[in-house]
Amino acid sequence: MDTAEIKKRFHVLVEDRKTLENTFQVIEKFVVPFRGEFFKPMSDEQEVDWRRRELFDSTAIMACQTLASSMQGALTSPSVKWFDLKFKQTELQDNNEANVWLEECGDLVYEAIQDSDFNLEVSEFYLDMTSYGTSIIVEEVDDEDENWEKIDFSAAPIVDVYFEMNSAGGVKVLYRRLQWLPLQIMDKFGEENCPDWIIEAHNKAATTKIELVFCIYPNRGKEDADTSKYLAPKERPYGCKYIFVKDAKQIGTTGGKYEMPAFIARWRKVAGSRWGHSPAFVCLSDILTLNQLTEETLESLGKVVDPSTVVTERGLLSDLDLGRGGLTVAKSKDDIWAYESKARFDVGELKIDRLQSSINQAFFVDQLQLKDSPAMTATEANIRYELMQRLLGPTLGRLQHDFLDPMISRTFNILARAKRLPPPPQAVTDLKAEYEAYYSGPLARAQRMQIVESINQYVGNMAQIAEVFPQVLDIPDIDVMAREVAKLSGIPTKMIKDQAKVDKGRKEKQEAQAKMATAQQAEAEGNALKSVGEGAQAMDAASGGGAQ
Repeated sequence: MDTAEIKKRFHVLVEDRKTLENTFQVIEKFVVPFRGEFFKPMSDEQEVDWRRRELFDSTAIMACQTLASSMQGALTSPSVKWFDLKFKQTELQDNNEANVWLEECGDLVYEAIQDSDFNLEVSEFYLDMTSYGTSIIVEEVDDEDENWEKIDFSAAPIVDVYFEMNSAGGVKVLYRRLQWLPLQIMDKFGEENCPDWIIEAHNKAATTKIELVFCIYPNRGKEDADTSKYLAPKERPYGCKYIFVKDAKQIGTTGGKYEMPAFIARWRKVAGSRWGHSPAFVCLSDILTLNQLTEETLESLGKVVDPSTVVTERGLLSDLDLGRGGLTVAKSKDDIWAYESKARFDVGELKIDRLQSSINQAFFVDQLQLKDSPAMTATEANIRYELMQRLLGPTLGRLQHDFLDPMISRTFNILARAKRLPPPPQAVTDLKAEYEAYYSGPLARAQRMQIVESINQYVGNMAQIAEVFPQVLDIPDIDVMAREVAKLSGIPTKMIKDQAKVDKGRKEKQEAQAKMATAQQAEAEGNALKSVGEGAQAMDAASGGGAQ
């Protein structure tokens, strides 16, 4: 894409989102006020009203944080490994050597993600999705070559990000608006590579911000490039460049990406729309009503705490002074009195409780929060995760498709290009194996443990029935069940023998048992012959003794 096309498309996307940004602004004010005034134009920090008091109830704020934290803990918990890798080809799923290699690769991918700032940035990612309905996270490395030190994640604020979708609903072209100081531009690209007007702007007014656009776009004709090896920037499937919005001039050289580094997830999405909507959209009217009602209730409460004063027309002889130690002169004490408010606080509190409950239901807080007891049992925890799966099933599926799957795949490719993964076995190379993520976080693990419990219960029932009807033991395939339980329980493949070793061991045991049985039989037969011989000798001895 040339710079003129980038500027034109960017401005079209900006105009297309202006109506939605009004809703974003309201959500920012009442649901995530600590995120900053994203959608309010500001040229410097002096325009921020740091002492504003427009928020009178924090129910939506706490509910949004609870939902975001619950999703992070259930899907990408920083305390446990939350994914594994498995082959798509069925013929490799029983190959221990291939599975051990893939597990090692999965461990290295997970360690690379954990060594980055993923856990810090993904919390902001979840918070954006539960509030604005759309969230963006970008995965980069120091440089697209073998010498990078670590992977870097950044949750980009949606106010600065625009994108065009591909046919699958993913990101095809990404535009990120940047407002940098002249010094930042000079530091990024080098003073010698900056136009003169940037240097003049820095010398004249160092605080003036300059608008740029960073664009990542498909490289025409390079879509099928071999990304398993290092390529020149212009040979990669995606190109990227910085341009000035002012005159559409490019600054710096054109770069390249092997995969689209930006992942955009939506809470829910209407067909034909690129932007999502969140629980905050659903209960926005309740949030605004609750805030207004709480403000009015506080005003009424203030009238009760500090009531207004009523005086007769001619009864007050001086100015009314209600301060400490104040002096007010009146004709008589009956000429001045406090006005008692008849406010119905019980009605206001009842309505406030209902609105708070409605907001918590919209954010699933009543289903997701822990109960008041000190701890939940394992069964209760499984029920909680099962409930979360039912409530958030569509969103979790969208997260896996739009965010987790491509992010894990890109990380794998980054490590593979840098030769930081072990060489694959021959079987993997011959079949051109494909893999996919197998999620093993708390939520996925809870779902799989239900299957394990069902298998255990089935085996126990068969054991009881076999005491009366032994022939039922011919029905279950114990080998398959044992491997399935190990897989669902997250047991590493290297700890499980492959079928060839199992068959060999069983054959050796059978042969040993057969030899032992043969030896025992021979020994028994020898003992029997010996006994017969000894008996015959005894009889002969007895007969000879009688003849004498």
